[in-house]
Amino acid sequence: MEAAIIAIGSELLGTSRLDTNSLLLTRCLEKYGVAVVKKSVVGDHVESIAVELEHTLPSCDLVLMTGGVGPTEDDVTKEAVARALGLVLVLDQGVLDHIAALFERRGLRMPEVNRKQAEIFAGQRVIMNLRGTAPGFHLEVALAAKRRHVWIFPGVPFELEGMIEGHLEAWLKEVTEQSIYRRTVKITGMTESAVDERLAPFYALHSGDPITILAHRGEIHLHLRARGIADDAYTRLTAMETELRDIFAERIFGLDEDLLEAVVGRLLASAGETVATAESCTGGLLASRITDVSGSSAYFLGGVVAYSREAKRALLDVDHDATEAHGEVSDEVALQMANGARQRFSSTYGIGITGIAGPTGGTATKPVGTVHIAVGAAEVSEQKRFLLAGSRELVKHYATQLALDMLRRVIVRGRRGEARG
Repeated sequence: MEAAIIAIGSELLGTSRLDTNSLLLTRCLEKYGVAVVKKSVVGDHVESIAVELEHTLPSCDLVLMTGGVGPTEDDVTKEAVARALGLVLVLDQGVLDHIAALFERRGLRMPEVNRKQAEIFAGQRVIMNLRGTAPGFHLEVALAAKRRHVWIFPGVPFELEGMIEGHLEAWLKEVTEQSIYRRTVKITGMTESAVDERLAPFYALHSGDPITILAHRGEIHLHLRARGIADDAYTRLTAMETELRDIFAERIFGLDEDLLEAVVGRLLASAGETVATAESCTGGLLASRITDVSGSSAYFLGGVVAYSREAKRALLDVDHDATEAHGEVSDEVALQMANGARQRFSSTYGIGITGIAGPTGGTATKPVGTVHIAVGAAEVSEQKRFLLAGSRELVKHYATQLALDMLRRVIVRGRRGEARG
């Protein structure tokens, strides 16, 4: 079964309101294995709504509509649906009495405009609204020798939730036997196109279980989906994850809700190891990300923001000759910063970051976006130069992402070396 969601409301086409109702509906549909193939937002205009429904219904088994069933002049969803499907609206006394009773319980007189909400589609199912005045509807339509279903809900999220729980879920349980299960595999240190290139053989093997690639601020998220009974679906998801780990190896840092800083924290905590930071161009952002994780005091000992040359020398023992010979933005200085932080805080690892975040300060040999990152430990060190693109804020974020990932990989490789020994 495939579904489409149509959110109705001119306010959703502006900048002040987001369509969150479609997320509520999608969560419910996925629970019962119904794939959402289309979402659209339409303003409060009869012709526009009717055209959207006429265009969507032939290609979907199920269309869910939210909004535009209130009492005001711009609530025109029912009129549009009636026009599109050739249905008739009639006043229903039982619905009218229900609405009037709601106002009476609140000590109010029902305004005359609310009579409009008591108009129903003749011969179709009405869904009573226990949380508000606007009823919902479940319409069955014969189209191209096939039964299509149209559900119409109020746009108020609280009222929509009540109808989902009380009516839509019960119907879906009757007509579906499968659910959609998801897993997200998270990669860092690669571009979206590079990830896609490596996935070519994987696509060919898994055309039945879709995979979606999404780029997200220094990370690539691979969204896996499997439809079916829980045990079978999870078995397929696990098999796909294993294949992806074979393809991307240590580039995969986590799953689902994992954050890179939390993954690094777990690695450190599990071995009783610690880290300290020395930052220049990132201005403390790396330390902030690390300490955003609850319990980080177990492995984060402290950090130094050494923005000036003098601060690097005084606080981190960066050598005068290194800054003179190579400049503050260099591998040599980054490594000395990392080791300076490690020694100052007596930590297992130190991370050093120095660079040019922009938009000013770049040169021909060290353009804006040049960042040097180093990880230092007692018996191992790693440093690398990066050229990052984007705004100042993005350069700073990407630099911390790369620093966390460099630390993660140093830890993982070190432990693999211990295991081999």
